[in-house]
Amino acid sequence: MVRKKTRWVMLLLLMGLMVSGCQFDASQLIRPNEEVQDKLIRVEIVFTDDKTLVGYVKQLAIDPESKVYVGGSSANYLYDVEGNVVGVFNYQRVLYMNILPAEVEP
Repeated sequence: MVRKKTRWVMLLLLMGLMVSGCQFDASQLIRPNEEVQDKLIRVEIVFTDDKTLVGYVKQLAIDPESKVYVGGSSANYLYDVEGNVVGVFNYQRVLYMNILPAEVEP
């Protein structure tokens, strides 16, 4: 009887160490089929040459997926409403961004 309890305690301890020591996402156990997707923000980007561009960004700052090159230029992604990349812009040329309300589907 004591051996069974000892085995269970050791098994639980081993499982706890395995789970805590890795990049385990426990939320996938609860909802394994749901995709984690970043919320897209609809913006109007105004550039230093007074040209504008309307699209979606993941963040209002430089996105971790973006690239910053030596000298200050950057490659940041512009998305459509489905989250597909439709363009790239440079934050060095951005004057400001207007946050727009989300498009309403007809």
